[in-house]
Amino acid sequence: MKKAKIFENFGLKILAVFISILLWLAVINVSDPVINTTYNDIPVIVTNTEIVTTDGKVYELQSDSTVAISVSAKRSIQDYLSEDNFKAVVDLEDYDEDTGLVPIRIESNKYSGQIESMKSKTEFASVKIEEMMRKQFVILPVVSGDPEDGYIVGEVSTAENIVRISGAESVVSSVKKVTAEMSVSGLNSDVNTSVDLKFYDDEGRQVKDTNLTKNISTVAMSAQILATKELPLRFSTSGLPKEGYSISGDLSASADAVLVAGKPEKLANLTVIDVAASAVSVEGADKDVAIDVDLSKYLPEGIVLADPDNTKMVAVEVPIDEIITKEFDYNKSDIQIKGLPVGLESEYTGNAPDVAVQVKGVSDKINNLKISDVQLMIDWESYMQSQNAEELTKGNYRVPVTVLLPDGIELTKEIYVNVRLSETEE
Repeated sequence: MKKAKIFENFGLKILAVFISILLWLAVINVSDPVINTTYNDIPVIVTNTEIVTTDGKVYELQSDSTVAISVSAKRSIQDYLSEDNFKAVVDLEDYDEDTGLVPIRIESNKYSGQIESMKSKTEFASVKIEEMMRKQFVILPVVSGDPEDGYIVGEVSTAENIVRISGAESVVSSVKKVTAEMSVSGLNSDVNTSVDLKFYDDEGRQVKDTNLTKNISTVAMSAQILATKELPLRFSTSGLPKEGYSISGDLSASADAVLVAGKPEKLANLTVIDVAASAVSVEGADKDVAIDVDLSKYLPEGIVLADPDNTKMVAVEVPIDEIITKEFDYNKSDIQIKGLPVGLESEYTGNAPDVAVQVKGVSDKINNLKISDVQLMIDWESYMQSQNAEELTKGNYRVPVTVLLPDGIELTKEIYVNVRLSETEE
């Protein structure tokens, strides 16, 4: 009996099928080959951090925060992958205390079972583990630049004045100063803004704060911008020098004007800065008085010194000298007569032809006083007014002598002379 045709050349047919399968697999592999692709900027994720933090320590990733990876997978898989599907894991359980290194493991959230290999081009991450340190600082407000001409910076403040930080001991211990910084260049009005805090070491270099934990990282900051005006200073004295002494000259000060600042509406009506007399006391003084006056105490409300470092204190001097007396003798004929009514004439009575004039003053003035500097006069009009008299008649009178003296010289006692008035002969 003949075999069925299906079995004819059966071995060849099996071979043909096998070859067809191989050809099919080859075609599949050629059309969808395994390829290697590089993905950049894959984020590094640190896990199992509680291993460090529960012991009161902190960690710092000292390597780059991203890595490049190499992924092997079929083209059909690669077509659906991107950087977003990968992460680089640094597991602190694998931390090597001797080297400070942790192997980097790559994970995918897509087709992980169909990816043949995933490998970071950076094999290890460097991790530093340190004791944690906490510290707090006063925030120092700092302004830079200059306001518009005619203006200065007044009060500068921050809404909060304390910042608390924590982190690796090496980083926290390097921080010596925390500032809030603002520019006032060209401004002519108050400014309010929010600024970032800056951290500096003891050499003035800025400390990188990305690895610091802070209770605040920004702060509201404000600065007053004040107008300026130059005003004269006016001084006076209080008290009396020691008995037998007197102020012998004008008060002098190291500054006769001062630059002040304030809001324009407050400055508009200011014309002088009056320093209270109590600031310059000469009470009981027997020598020159030298006093440093703090001008800031005598400024109106809302007004400040524009340059307090240079003008706050003003040196004031008041000359004090001993009072001495001096006596001059004048002939009665040297006395000028004023206001004698017409029809009357006068003559001095008594035996003394001279008048003694005793004056007092500080030594400088008295020692320089000459007899010609003193004038004597009888003013009959003033005498009549003092006596409520409407007219003068002949008779004997005791009248005061007016003594005209230079400034700073005083008469020690009043001088009177006896005068007889008589009618003039026609």
